[in-house]
Amino acid sequence: MQEKRRCLGEQMWLTEIKEDTMRQDRIKWLVVEMVEAFIKDNTKTFTKIAEIVTLGPVMEREPYRKLLSSFIHDLDNSRILDINLLQGLAQLIQSASPGFLVSDDLINVLSFLRTRLEGTHQYSSEHLCHLTLAVSRILDVMADHKIQDLDRVLEHEPLSVVLSGLRGSSDPYLMYQACYAFQALQYVPDDETALQAVLGHSTGVVDILAKISSVMKLDLGSVLEGLEKLQEIAVSTIGIAGTVYEGAGSLLESGQEVLESLKEGLGSGWKKPWYPAVRAAYAFVQAGQLKDLKQLIVKAPCRQDPLFQWGVCQLLGEIAVDTVWAVAVRQQAIYLLGHLYREGQEWGCDESVKAWMLTILNNLGSISDQVINQYALALLQELDSGNTPRTQHPYPLRSRLPFPDSPPILTKVQDIPYMEYELHKLRMQRLKDVQLSIYIAPMAKANLQASDDEVHSLMDKFQEFLASDRQVMLILGDSGAGKSTFNKHLERRLWAEYKRGGPIPLFINLPALERPAKDLMGEQLREHNFSDRQIQELKRHRQFIVICDGYDESQLTVNLHNTNSFNTSRQWKVKLVISCRSQYLGQDYRDRFVPSTDGHYNHSGVELFQEVIIAPFSTEQIKDYVEQYVPLEPRTWRAQDYMDKLTTIPNLMDLVKNPFLLSLALEALPGVVEGKQDLSTIRITRARLYDTFVKHWTNVNKRRLQSNALSTADRIVYNELLDMGFVSKSIDYCTRLALAIFEQQDGNPIVHYIHDKNSWKAQFFGQDAEVRLLRDSSPLTRTGNLHRFLHRSMLEYFLSCAVFDPTLCSQGTFSLSPLSSSS
Repeated sequence: MQEKRRCLGEQMWLTEIKEDTMRQDRIKWLVVEMVEAFIKDNTKTFTKIAEIVTLGPVMEREPYRKLLSSFIHDLDNSRILDINLLQGLAQLIQSASPGFLVSDDLINVLSFLRTRLEGTHQYSSEHLCHLTLAVSRILDVMADHKIQDLDRVLEHEPLSVVLSGLRGSSDPYLMYQACYAFQALQYVPDDETALQAVLGHSTGVVDILAKISSVMKLDLGSVLEGLEKLQEIAVSTIGIAGTVYEGAGSLLESGQEVLESLKEGLGSGWKKPWYPAVRAAYAFVQAGQLKDLKQLIVKAPCRQDPLFQWGVCQLLGEIAVDTVWAVAVRQQAIYLLGHLYREGQEWGCDESVKAWMLTILNNLGSISDQVINQYALALLQELDSGNTPRTQHPYPLRSRLPFPDSPPILTKVQDIPYMEYELHKLRMQRLKDVQLSIYIAPMAKANLQASDDEVHSLMDKFQEFLASDRQVMLILGDSGAGKSTFNKHLERRLWAEYKRGGPIPLFINLPALERPAKDLMGEQLREHNFSDRQIQELKRHRQFIVICDGYDESQLTVNLHNTNSFNTSRQWKVKLVISCRSQYLGQDYRDRFVPSTDGHYNHSGVELFQEVIIAPFSTEQIKDYVEQYVPLEPRTWRAQDYMDKLTTIPNLMDLVKNPFLLSLALEALPGVVEGKQDLSTIRITRARLYDTFVKHWTNVNKRRLQSNALSTADRIVYNELLDMGFVSKSIDYCTRLALAIFEQQDGNPIVHYIHDKNSWKAQFFGQDAEVRLLRDSSPLTRTGNLHRFLHRSMLEYFLSCAVFDPTLCSQGTFSLSPLSSSS
């Protein structure tokens, strides 16, 4: 009952895993981490080897080949043969998925094993047996037509000689393994393939080989038919009497007879049917078709051959000792051994086979599993009259190493956070956070000098950048032009399209970072709770699409691509997108963004740089925006009502080509036109839109300051302003400054905008009206950084207001229309 519950639990777990791709990926990642940990470990104990080779069937090609190379390297460099490594290597090779092995792998392993066989057989019987068993397993893989490049002169014949030389051993088990390995070698498709070797003896061989190869289809009838025809060909071609297959001779008595009876065939390279029959038996076991295995045992044409019987007995012993099988199945394997011993009329004619059965039972009686060892010992006591010596077989009965109860490698790596899962969590969080209620795809022009009519889709320009070799894309635009909105939409789109292992989108609000010039990536990833170890792994192995928002707000003047050494040796691999206000940059701004190329003179890589300017909204874009705006909440106005007001109020359409100002205008319009019949008279009340803008823009700057990295002094002043009323204090400052400008310039306020790399300045013709305000005790004037920030916001306010009645000059000089008395 307990075993049944365990099986049901495993089935439920497997079902869950099949439906959860993220958990599947975590398991794959854990396998890779375990391989890396094993390779780096200098103390490869039996437990660690048994643990890592168990993963062979579920490995992907790259980690499998790395592990295989590690095993081969360690064995090749060991002075004393490491039996555990040897067993692990054989098991790893047997578990290879199609296409994972190449010819050189197995040929090199065979060459190593042959050399060790030649050098150790005189000194260590146990080592010799393990080496021969490993050779058998490697040749089994090659005989399954996975590898076909074994050179007859360099490897095939020398290995045949070595194996044939083992016939002089007095160890019957070793003799069987040598004979098995020799037959496996005959079935390996060398440069004279199995097909070519047999074609001269029989027509229809292709059909026969097809039948034999149908073992992989696990059809019992086809297997038996193929073995029958192969047996007929072997008997008629080689001329071996049928009595040879009736078990003449005794390995137990002389240790030679069976091998001597096959002497001619052993030395000539003839293939014997018992080998593919044993391979078929193993295939049925691997597929879990134990009923077909029983039928094969009693119906195989070569069932009387002692070597076939030896192979089957060994297989049943391996099932009995293998904890992968249920206890009931293991007991059935032991029972079948006893049944064949007692009642098999065609079994045990050769005494060596019966002796081998008793040896297997004796070995099973010594294992730690009490249920199995007691079952085996009871059967042994029943079968053995006491005349057979109770010798303990020195070689373990196992086809694979047992998985340890306490896996040390898994314990070491399982607590390491899975990178792809961490990225999955970040992806889901960003998709949740980045929600845009309104989005109009912006258009862009090539540079500041290009006409507003020469525009293209900004997203198309980004896709061109992504597909090109360029490394930096600069997005410029006026305040409120939609740079941040596009950046957020771009991030969301990239996350929505993200594929595991692909480029990782990373949105960075530059003003929120303390050291963007030196640690842009690390600082942002730590904000997303990635550990330093994970950050280093991402740095080494992954590519990023980095979206830097607010270059101007962070007061940066450095080239982020160069200061962070992006896309250089052993550094971050990125495609860098940077947005900045057009007004922030001077005439030679490109040096801040164009990547430097390698070389002594550190030349600028203009070909790695792309620039775009966000264009003002067109009438169609304004209409699309309004149609998305109206359904967001209950309103009395329809989209057409808004469009009528926007087109009727003088100069208003020029203002709302800026997306941010469009949003403010739509919010203010119902109140502005309330009760007005003639919209053309609303010119004198436009100040209500300014008031709306000032309130909203002040709130925007309040939020920006909250997320920015302020100095201690600035943070104190900021908190003080919050207590006093941030919005009201800011509006009061801007209002009094506007009034001072108006008064100082005799009602004709002229503002000349000048960019200075350390601050934002407004020069007023006549006297500097700001001087009086700077003597004010307002908290705004006590710290330079905070004051410059709000000073810039005030300028943006004036720049926006100027659009209502523009008289702009090429040098950046413009007039401000007087506000109405209602302002």
